[in-house]
Amino acid sequence: MREGLDTLTEREKEALRLLLAGHDAKSVAAHLNLSIHTINERLRDARRKLAVSSSREAARILGDAERGGPQTMGDKQLGVSPNAVAGASSGPPQSTRLLWLSGGMLTMSILIAAVIAAATAFNTPAPTPAATEQVASDPAGQQVARQWLTIVDQERWQDSWQAAGATFRDAVTADQWTAQVKPVRAPLGAVRSRTVQRATTTTSLPGAPAGEYQLVEFRTAFANRAGATETVVLAKDGGRWGVVGYFIK
Repeated sequence: MREGLDTLTEREKEALRLLLAGHDAKSVAAHLNLSIHTINERLRDARRKLAVSSSREAARILGDAERGGPQTMGDKQLGVSPNAVAGASSGPPQSTRLLWLSGGMLTMSILIAAVIAAATAFNTPAPTPAATEQVASDPAGQQVARQWLTIVDQERWQDSWQAAGATFRDAVTADQWTAQVKPVRAPLGAVRSRTVQRATTTTSLPGAPAGEYQLVEFRTAFANRAGATETVVLAKDGGRWGVVGYFIK
C-alpha cells in the first residue's frame, strides 16, 4: 500500500473519488454543498499525506489502491459513511456500486446516497434539481444514449452489454455486467419519464486516453424512485458514439 493512504480521512477520500470520476474542485463543492475553501483544504491535506503535488495524482493513487489493480471489479464504498450521510442528507445511507475500466476510467457507478452526485466532467456546478441546462453537444450521442437506456429499461442486460462501446465490452464480460447492473437497476422499476438535463462533450476524462467523449445527464422518474439522475458516458470510436459509462444517483 502506498505510504500515507491509511492516514486519509473518509472526507478526503470522498473528494478524491469525485475528482477521479470527473469533477473539479468547484463542482465537488457544489455537489457536496460545501465551500470551495473546505474542498481545497481536504485536497491539500490529501496531497500532503500522499506526498504529491497534484490532486488528480492523489485521486489516481487512491483509485489504484481501492480497485486493487486495473482489472479488478466489485462493490466499493464511494466515500459514504453513515456519519457523512447523516450530516448532509435526511435520507438513509445506501450502498454505492462501482465498476472500473482498465486504465482507471469509471464504467459504472450506481450512486444512490443523496450526498453523492452523478459523476460528470462539467467545469461549472451542477444546476439545482429544478433547473435544466443544455450545453452544446452532438445530438447523435444523445440518441445513442437514449437507445442504450431503452435496452436497459427492458432489462435486456446481455443486449445492453452488446450494444455498449468496444472499450466497455473489453473491460467486462456480459455476465459480469449483468451481475453488477441487475440488482441495482431492476428494483427501480419502469421509467415514467426521462428528460435530458444537460450534455457536454470533452476531449479528456481522468484516467482515460485523450479522445472524443460525451456526457449526457438525464432527469429520470422511475416507478420506485422519483427524481433520479442518470448519466451516460459515451466515447467516439471509428466515427461512431458508443456507451462506455453509466451512472445513477
